[in-house]
Amino acid sequence: MSDLFAVNGRIVPAEQASISVLDLGFLRGVGAFETFRTYDGHPHGLAEHLRRIWESAESFGQKPFFDEAAVRRVVREIHQRSGHAELRVNMVVTPGNHGEGVFGTVGEPTWVVIARDVHAPPESSYEQGVTAVTFHAARHLPTLKTTSYLSGRKGLELAAKAGAHEAFYVDDKGYVTEGVTSNVLMRVANRVMTPVADCLPGITKAGIKPIAESLGLTWYECRITRDDVYTADEVWITSAVREVLPIVRVDGKVIADGKVGDWGRKLRAAYRAHCIASARADAGV
Repeated sequence: MSDLFAVNGRIVPAEQASISVLDLGFLRGVGAFETFRTYDGHPHGLAEHLRRIWESAESFGQKPFFDEAAVRRVVREIHQRSGHAELRVNMVVTPGNHGEGVFGTVGEPTWVVIARDVHAPPESSYEQGVTAVTFHAARHLPTLKTTSYLSGRKGLELAAKAGAHEAFYVDDKGYVTEGVTSNVLMRVANRVMTPVADCLPGITKAGIKPIAESLGLTWYECRITRDDVYTADEVWITSAVREVLPIVRVDGKVIADGKVGDWGRKLRAAYRAHCIASARADAGV
């Protein structure tokens, strides 16, 4: 097995993939990215991820310059040649090489696909749950998925020191907004509650909503405090690779009885089945 990446649609071994040192993604940190995974070798939610990357890229004036068919071609070839059963794909877009002024460009924009083994959390994480910490900070442009992740560094360092899996942003009013690399959901009785402001509109979170409602849960987008999280019946984080991952302790405080709840198991199973079916359907299989 080997890692293969693509730069502007050209697939090369990972060690040969490179961009110019004049690229504004390198010089100024100007870029947008998306992460998605494959199921049965097919990308899941690709149209939604492309829609969101172009929404984020619009913040630095970049219009779409490749389409879904191009991404599918690249992912399909990498999957076939790499030997990996499934892929975790990071897709990055930048304005391209620096030209005049601070943000001026010359030439074509840059498109990079970084594809590796999916490397999802082990099954034990879903059976036993993982932990999280909270920290005070605000993410830059929280509704966009840009390559600027510096605001989350402090949280991830705190999580690493605590042996935790994730860190939750808490704003200056005391509200939990999102994880550094995930969205946050919690269950209280038959209600699923998730932050509504200053957070990324998660594609995985959006996909879970109709499933939760079909199973009999009520969906609330609202403000959530630390104490709300501490006293929830279940807490979950969601992302493309992790799907629905249960959190059993936050800031050292045990959530409910400290065990993975039944609803988390149900949601993950139903969502995963949905992902497999929709990925195959989108690919025309």
